[in-house]
Amino acid sequence: MGQDGDACWDFQQENRAISARKAATLRACSHTDPRRIYKCLATLPSRVARKDCYTEVALPLLENITIVQQPVALGSLAGRYAEEAARFIRRASESGRPFFLYLALAHMHVPLWDPQPAPSPGSGIYGASLSEMDALVGRIKEVADSHGKGNTLLWFTGDNGPWAQKCELAGRLGPFVGAWQRQRGGSSAKQTTWEGGHRVPAVVYWPGHVPAGRTSRALLSTLDIFPTLVALAGAALPPNRRFDGLDVSPVLFGRSDEGHKVLLHPNSGAAGKVGEIEALRLAQYKAFYTTGGAMACDGSTGPAEHHQPPLVFNLDRDVQEQEPLDVASREYQEVLPVISRAYAQALEDIAADNVSVADYSRDPAVIPCCNAQHVACRCRGAPAATLGVHTEGRTTRLCL
Repeated sequence: MGQDGDACWDFQQENRAISARKAATLRACSHTDPRRIYKCLATLPSRVARKDCYTEVALPLLENITIVQQPVALGSLAGRYAEEAARFIRRASESGRPFFLYLALAHMHVPLWDPQPAPSPGSGIYGASLSEMDALVGRIKEVADSHGKGNTLLWFTGDNGPWAQKCELAGRLGPFVGAWQRQRGGSSAKQTTWEGGHRVPAVVYWPGHVPAGRTSRALLSTLDIFPTLVALAGAALPPNRRFDGLDVSPVLFGRSDEGHKVLLHPNSGAAGKVGEIEALRLAQYKAFYTTGGAMACDGSTGPAEHHQPPLVFNLDRDVQEQEPLDVASREYQEVLPVISRAYAQALEDIAADNVSVADYSRDPAVIPCCNAQHVACRCRGAPAATLGVHTEGRTTRLCL
């Protein structure tokens, strides 16, 4: 055990290939049981060796602009989320005012700690973390229902697929394996434009408004949440900008199964240029102008490949994205002009849109730190601190 209750360990004995200098650097501290976190990290010594420490501050937990804990105790984070969400809902209900609660869960890129016990034998640490998330969402649903069932819309969704480089700690792709890419190396999950990278579940609950037990195949996006909620609130979107999302309340209420005709898929960290529109979805068709893999469990990354004409998959028949349409086929020749027009129009729309020029990475005032005198901004029982306290020239280091 380290000072101030830190649980510390190093990887020198477990990974003798790492030099003594690097082994000294690979010293990680956390409030959680080291035996549990060790199980996560020790499975990936090569990843740890490549990216051991971040020159950033320790992760803080903030309430509004006040740091209440740093580094955050991950083992109690789900409980704190549920407690604060319940308190917020109760206050809003007692005041008689409408409320909006956005709860960005820390689940489920990888398990952040080892909740016990696992829900069933063989489910492992990932299954236990899923169970913890399920209980958290269930608690929020119970509180919302207790303050007027049918008065509150609950909308649950994810934001990306499994983080494949974390191996068994990352979850599964299901049928969305991106088989074409997997044959060429790298991962077809998180960060990629393959279905396993961005296709996520969504569940909407609103008794009396959303039909129970209904499943829709409409093509929706998390971009639709904002315009839908604005419309349900009887408000209007600002007229001086473009919004890619739609009001999809007719789909939620079971009156329609029509969502987006076209969706764009930008690269978010796989091989290729980050941010580039690499793929386009048009109804059941998926066109790839660039393909590439993210880092896989074995450390490989599939190279970027550019396609002109694009690869086109029919997801109704091939959700595994295994075999693109034959460019000489009638189906390909009929759909290609429609795809090309949609792609060109999308690029024109993006070029004409407003672009932020803010660069927060160069502003030290946006780096939250509760104790600027500590090498990793750690606080132990000290009064809560607000943002903006910094020491010039200090080097902070967050080790994982």
